[in-house]
Amino acid sequence: MRIRSSISVAASLAAIAALTSATACGGGAGGKIMADTTILPYQAPDIDEITGIDSEEEAEKAEAAGAGTGSAQNPQK
Repeated sequence: MRIRSSISVAASLAAIAALTSATACGGGAGGKIMADTTILPYQAPDIDEITGIDSEEEAEKAEAAGAGTGSAQNPQK
């Protein structure tokens, strides 16, 4: 009688373990991610975002300093 109950307990524990592992390890369909976002194409960051320097301000500073007259390395004719 004791052996029969031991086998019954072992079988029920094995069944519970199999059921638990089947549901815990993703027994359902996988591979789908539930998300509320749309897929957007990659946009390269702007140079102003990377450097933190506004290019419009740099152009104004260069224009105010007279940098638009040419340079010694590239003389204008």
